[in-house]
Amino acid sequence: MLEESLKNRLVYRKENIYFAITLLFSILAYVVLVFSLVGILIILGLMLVSYFFHALSMASIRRNGVRISEQQFPYLYQKAVKLAEDMELVKMPAIYVMESMGMLNAFATRFFGKNMVVVYSEIFDLVEENREEEVLFVLAHEFAHLKRRHVLIHLLLLPAMFVPFLGEAYLRACEYTCDRYAAYYVGNVNTAKETLSMLAIGKKLSGKMNKEAYVQQLREESGFFAWMSEKLSSHPDLPKRINALEHWVNPELYPLVREKKTGIIVLGSIASIVIAASLTGAMVLLVQGSKALTSFLEDPYLYEDSYSYEDDEYIYEEDLVDSPPVIQAVMEEDKKKLEQLVAEGADIDEKDAEGYTALQYAVSWGDIETAKWLIENGSNVNSTDNWGSTPLMNAVYNVADVELVELLLTNGADKTLEDSEGKTAYDYAVEIRDPELRDLLK
Repeated sequence: MLEESLKNRLVYRKENIYFAITLLFSILAYVVLVFSLVGILIILGLMLVSYFFHALSMASIRRNGVRISEQQFPYLYQKAVKLAEDMELVKMPAIYVMESMGMLNAFATRFFGKNMVVVYSEIFDLVEENREEEVLFVLAHEFAHLKRRHVLIHLLLLPAMFVPFLGEAYLRACEYTCDRYAAYYVGNVNTAKETLSMLAIGKKLSGKMNKEAYVQQLREESGFFAWMSEKLSSHPDLPKRINALEHWVNPELYPLVREKKTGIIVLGSIASIVIAASLTGAMVLLVQGSKALTSFLEDPYLYEDSYSYEDDEYIYEEDLVDSPPVIQAVMEEDKKKLEQLVAEGADIDEKDAEGYTALQYAVSWGDIETAKWLIENGSNVNSTDNWGSTPLMNAVYNVADVELVELLLTNGADKTLEDSEGKTAYDYAVEIRDPELRDLLK
């Protein structure tokens, strides 16, 4: 039932709305252009030059990139083929890996009617680190762009892409949709969150990053310029993408973290006037042809993903209270401070405002060494937070770590306990579709 519900909500609700607006504007722009000789020349020139430079770029990738196939990394290729089949893509896209000089990136594109996905080597290297699920998430995200025909219709919507705020809003909505597709078809929301975290802090530290604290930055990093920077971007902010995925899977447990809008309303009104003026000005410029000439080097087919979520309904909540010293030591990864505090008599199970203990934090971050030390020094493995969640539930849902789950079970974690929603750790293992954890918790 849960999987069916998620599948019915794969498309982000604003994508179709923004698509209709951008399509209407683009059609009007093309109609205006067609009724003038200059406009016709602009359209033809735009298409010819765009095709030319796109073809050069893709030809270079096809000649120099490494194509994944049955002869080249066959194991991952077969998984990619299965992923494409599950997503019901008509044809398997060609997948190329190319040197990235440290950049974490990938994009979906078309080359003379054929779909392609290009993955930068920095991401593909994850295969060697036994993190192939993250690679599959990236591939599924790009496959979703192809599935939703985002690349194919880019040329049709090109005039709207030059209008400030309008084109970006549609592109951000597309990113939300593709994140959902990728998380659903890879079958693990935690993998999706881990991949997005990797794009925020890098491959080495993503596993240690406190994703909950990262999402809470939305409360702190707010204001007009923060709002404006996202509205002018083709990609939503990364913490919003993580939060939106959590909310999509379990809206009651993970409400949208809302950013402060005080002061933005007035400035937003001014921005709306700017948008309206931009729309009018864009139409005039299209007729005159002066601004359209600057688009000759634009590649209408390259849908590049730097993976950087947009939702217009975010506001501020109360600031978090300071955490107890024991929890602060865990958050700071200061083992000596933690040992000193406990030796001096600090309550090892002291809770913060949300009912989290130090063990809850260590488990939620996948810090097995600290979790083991806390358990050995008397921490309660069955403590519950304000939502009734136990360390065992967090080990399953937040990190899906088999070794951590085994550690908790060995030390008396009760797998029959239920949280405020009536769910056990086993129920969460079923929810994230992890067969190994399901078997452990039966």
